[in-house]
Amino acid sequence: MIDIQPITVSKAPVNRRIVIAITAATLLTAPTAALAASTAARTGSFDAMGTGTLVAEGKLRVFGTIEGTILIRDRIGGAVVKIAGVRQRPKRTVVRGQTQFVYKLQDIDGAFFAKGQSIRIELRAPDEQTLSMSAFGRGQVTRLSGEGTYHLNGDDEHEWTSAVPPIEIAPPQSFPKPTPPGGGDRPR
Repeated sequence: MIDIQPITVSKAPVNRRIVIAITAATLLTAPTAALAASTAARTGSFDAMGTGTLVAEGKLRVFGTIEGTILIRDRIGGAVVKIAGVRQRPKRTVVRGQTQFVYKLQDIDGAFFAKGQSIRIELRAPDEQTLSMSAFGRGQVTRLSGEGTYHLNGDDEHEWTSAVPPIEIAPPQSFPKPTPPGGGDRPR
C-alpha cells in the first residue's frame, strides 16, 4: 500500500492553498455577478441570426458578426463603434437640421460592436451572407426581413418571417421591481 501525502509549500498543503484561492475568487466575482443580474433586470435583450436586413434603435449595446454592410446613425454623439476591435470614426452629417454621426461600413466580414445613447443600427447581409447579433438595452427592432431566427429576452425562438415590427427591447415583465431601501412595504 502506498501512503500518499499532500505536497507542502511554505508549510501549507497545496490543497489548502487551492481552497483559499477558490474562496477568494468566489468572493471577488460574487459582486460582479450581482451587478450583472441587476443590470439584466433593467435592460432587455434581443438576439438574432440569419440572412437579410435587421434595423434596431434606442439606447443599446450591440455586438455580433456580419458578412455585409453596417449603417449606424448616432443621433446625439458619443457612440462607440468597433470593427474587429478597431474603433471607427463617424462622418458628421446634418439631417433635417439635426447633426448626426454616421458610420457606413461596407463589405464587412467579421465582428462588430456598437453602443450609444440614441443609435440606429442597420445590418444588411444579403443572399448567402449572414449576420448574428445581440442587443442589450432599451429600444426596438423596427425592421426584420429575410430568413432567420430571433430570441427576445432569452425567450423561445421565433422565425423572422413571423415578426411584426416594432419589437420592443425592454426588461421582461417577469422581473420584480427593485425594492426601495428599507423594504418598501412599511405601514403608514
